[in-house]
Amino acid sequence: MIGTPKQTVEKFANSVTLRPGLSEEEVVRFQKELPGTLPSEIKELLIYSAGFDVASSQLLKSGRMSDTTRVLFTGGGDVGLSVLPCPVALFGDGCGNFWVVDVSPSGAWGAILFVCHDPPVIAIQAADLTCFLSQVLNPGGSDSRNTLDYVRNTATTRIWKDDPWVVSVQDARLLRDAVVSKFAEQLPENFCVADLRSMEVGRGFSWGKAGPNTDIRRNGSELLFGVEQKAPSFLKRVLRRSTG
Repeated sequence: MIGTPKQTVEKFANSVTLRPGLSEEEVVRFQKELPGTLPSEIKELLIYSAGFDVASSQLLKSGRMSDTTRVLFTGGGDVGLSVLPCPVALFGDGCGNFWVVDVSPSGAWGAILFVCHDPPVIAIQAADLTCFLSQVLNPGGSDSRNTLDYVRNTATTRIWKDDPWVVSVQDARLLRDAVVSKFAEQLPENFCVADLRSMEVGRGFSWGKAGPNTDIRRNGSELLFGVEQKAPSFLKRVLRRSTG
């Protein structure tokens, strides 16, 4: 995607209500909330505008949202997942789910993730903030698979039902990808591995099938996750032994 986040917002500024930019002092305060140095293009964006108000109907076709949605580049919600140590929640859908920036320990702003709690799913929305802003501000110019509605509804439903992008830890250890196989070696036997490094829109994994306290582990700051799987029921264990 060509351009910076600021350039993208400037391009479509007439279709939203821009919020004032931050002062240098406010940028410094925001910087202190982050784990690393604020990228120069994000600082440039924040000084230009701290966010914008946009018609909710432009973003989503359904959801418990007011007529106007506020997108905040400084965050506006508690995501509540430790596997994302410093998410910046750009905005929510009114149902407790958020689109967040995955901020790395170095301070880099990475992929935009949709963190859903019902069903408990994480999915890639965009590779970076510029791509995300284009999806939000110019929805007609995006492929239908790149829209917020697609990720929030179609992608999350598919992930919860089939989890097509996870593999068992045993299979992951046999992959030729050295990063994945090494990570899998560190995980318990009852885990699976989800590789989201391609940042394909809609790719993700269900993080809560083992219950609300599911153990999720991450390979550093990479979009590579180990997810605890629910233990088989007593009946399934009996049947497995009887047929083994």
